[in-house]
Amino acid sequence: MKEKPNIILFITHDQGQFIGCYDSKQTPNSLKTPNLDNVARDGIKFNNYFCTAPQCSPSRGSIQTSLYPHQNGLMGLVDRGWTLPETNKTLPMYLKENGYTTHLLGLQHESMDAQTLGYDTMSKRGHVINYSCNRMKRKYRDFLSEHKNIKKPFYACIGSWEVHRPFGGWGDPVDPVNVKVPPYLPDNDMIHEDFADYYGAIHIVDETIGRLMEHLESFGLAENTLFIFTTDHGEPFPRAKCTLYDPGIKTSLLMSFPNSDLFSNGKEISQMISNIDLLPTILDYIGAKIPKNIEGESFLKCLRNQAEPFRKEIYTEKTFHEFYDPMRSIRTEKYKYIVNFEKFPALYQIDLFTAPFKTGKYMTELIKKPRPDEELYHLISDPTEMNNLCSNSEYKSIKETLKVKLFRWLKETNDPILQGKIKDLRTDPPKIF
Repeated sequence: MKEKPNIILFITHDQGQFIGCYDSKQTPNSLKTPNLDNVARDGIKFNNYFCTAPQCSPSRGSIQTSLYPHQNGLMGLVDRGWTLPETNKTLPMYLKENGYTTHLLGLQHESMDAQTLGYDTMSKRGHVINYSCNRMKRKYRDFLSEHKNIKKPFYACIGSWEVHRPFGGWGDPVDPVNVKVPPYLPDNDMIHEDFADYYGAIHIVDETIGRLMEHLESFGLAENTLFIFTTDHGEPFPRAKCTLYDPGIKTSLLMSFPNSDLFSNGKEISQMISNIDLLPTILDYIGAKIPKNIEGESFLKCLRNQAEPFRKEIYTEKTFHEFYDPMRSIRTEKYKYIVNFEKFPALYQIDLFTAPFKTGKYMTELIKKPRPDEELYHLISDPTEMNNLCSNSEYKSIKETLKVKLFRWLKETNDPILQGKIKDLRTDPPKIF
């Protein structure tokens, strides 16, 4: 690499692995996303990429800081008054120290005051609806046009409001007949219709990615720009968003850079990686010093040698969404162990944006059962995590081993959950962010 590349990070809401190229038994889909598929074909696709938390603000805070939510202090939603403490150092701050100009185009969901995040410039702040792809598309083009002849490398974070509910505001639904329903949900007409709306919203995102790629080419920026596409957490459906099951924490990550052997040629990486690992990987790639006071690790070694061991365990958490619902988990390639720290009158939470819609209403009645204190799943034989093995004596030693590891992690990372109920520190919710 002769010079530092420009970096674009495009991040959506609630998309999980719902992209055509991610079609699998766990995330079946019939999506037509040719532009995102092209990014995967020309770049690199990560098959086992996980967020730290199944909610937008906590997960995005981890991307920004390479720390878990309970470490950086962002354990709840910005629109409910939480904010990333200014004591944290963010990705744009690190990049500025390494010669980059830094820019925010559209949504951020980490701070009540976007000025604290370290960007040199930001698009006009306003209501989240203003950050939709259609409303921002001209600003994307203008930004790239303005930077086509600037030699100093730029970092641009592009945050879209899609594909957050309600879906109808983004795009037209597809034919429900063509929808594939994930195996963790009942396969009926009502759920097909809900996913048909979801597909329509995703298509808008894909069209936007196509236009961005065209702009990069036309302005001569494509050959020296590392393009990253990701999302904050899993899909906005019951047993996904707001849960620590795989549909809630498994996310998409595509990276493409034509001038780099590491981020090209359609490679697929199946190692388990956490979104706290993205920040140190970017810094590692541009030759920057990786800070010692973060939790993430650079995964460049996986790109150079796919047999190189990386993460043996993935740790995830949830503390606040609409209300206090603390849980922590450890995931290995074969097992997942979850601790639920509070009693809850249902098997899992359905978030308030999902509950009023077709799938939410239908599933609410089906999950009115006591939630267990502990959950253990064999991910190979039970990939949908339906058969809780905690009371199975054959798995007692496995459960105890994972429990020890999980609580050791809680202690090592100073998780306040070990001290009892965590105080809700939110203030008055902001009107814009």
